[in-house]
Amino acid sequence: MPELEPTTNQRPVALPGFDAEATAVVGIGLGLTGLALGLRPRLAPATLALTALAAALFRNPRRIPPDEPRTIFAIADGRLQGVREVYEHRFVHSDCLRITTIIGPLDVPICRSPVAGRVAYLEHIDGEHRPLRALQAPERNQRLYIGIETVWGPVLLAIIAAPLGRWLRCETTQGATITPGTRIASVRFGGQVDLYIQRDVLDPLVAPGERMFAGQSRLGVVVV
Repeated sequence: MPELEPTTNQRPVALPGFDAEATAVVGIGLGLTGLALGLRPRLAPATLALTALAAALFRNPRRIPPDEPRTIFAIADGRLQGVREVYEHRFVHSDCLRITTIIGPLDVPICRSPVAGRVAYLEHIDGEHRPLRALQAPERNQRLYIGIETVWGPVLLAIIAAPLGRWLRCETTQGATITPGTRIASVRFGGQVDLYIQRDVLDPLVAPGERMFAGQSRLGVVVV
């Protein structure tokens, strides 16, 4: 049997590679395209293009991470912004490396666990809708915190919605046991993800500007 993609919330999928919600979006779009062909054929290419664009926001490609127990994988598709040393007070309570990835509006909106472990902390905060470049956006925008206990220590994920990314949904539960690549959240129309890990635990393998793919790209290797 083929290996199944790990997820904590199994939902029926009608279109392979897309979320279940894409079925309705594509159906409505194709219906409008058919209507345009009958009434105003010149509008049909525009409605078809809009349908394809809308469907792109519901992409959910199959991702099976390599079997590398000491590797930390990317949380989301996007562009790596940087690695900084900070103190994390919410869950890790330690000096940490913060690895930040920016999710573009048209990037795959699925966030995946970077590690194996148990979900020990969840907090979803409704906030503002500031541009991500604003200094206070990570602490003021709508955001989701997911704390994971691993065999070598705690990891905190912060998923922050962009001004248009108001559809931020948690897709895991407190106490859930997860593996690398498990689907844990979705944020559409762009956002930011921060991974906090104890400073002396990780040997980073990334540099600013690199392209990341959730559950596939390697952020670093655990050295303890």
